[in-house]
Amino acid sequence: MPGFAYVALAVVGAVAVLNLVLTLALARRLREAQAGHAHDGEPVPEVLPAPGLRVSGFAHADLTAGRRTVVMLTPTCPPCQTLLDDLTADADRYRDDTLVLMIGTPEETAALAPRLTTFETATISEQLAEREFQVKGFPAVLSIVDGVVVDAGHQLPVLA
Repeated sequence: MPGFAYVALAVVGAVAVLNLVLTLALARRLREAQAGHAHDGEPVPEVLPAPGLRVSGFAHADLTAGRRTVVMLTPTCPPCQTLLDDLTADADRYRDDTLVLMIGTPEETAALAPRLTTFETATISEQLAEREFQVKGFPAVLSIVDGVVVDAGHQLPVLA
């Protein structure tokens, strides 16, 4: 019986060491993510605008007065499809102040348009989204108050 106890103790010890190694690796990855650096040491690029960006001169809608939620979607990204599902499922709550910008050409975004008939929409190029809103990653959800970005994220805002 003592041989069995030694084997069991060795297995428990090996599992504990493996657990420790994996926990330390996870902690390291979290520190890297919080520091904003990729594994190779390069800074992670910002894909959303920082709060305070002034949006003016956007020809597709007046964003300079009042509160607006701007949702940017591309037809080919899976997270955009998930966000589109959430947006259309709760359309009554988001319809009033939401502008949906479909990123791409009219031909590329044609499949999105029928699902967004109750929303104010526009089709713009990725270059225009980057130039006007400093958005380089999609989906993007911007909260704009009186022409100034006050919040940016990849999820719809929680409405009261």
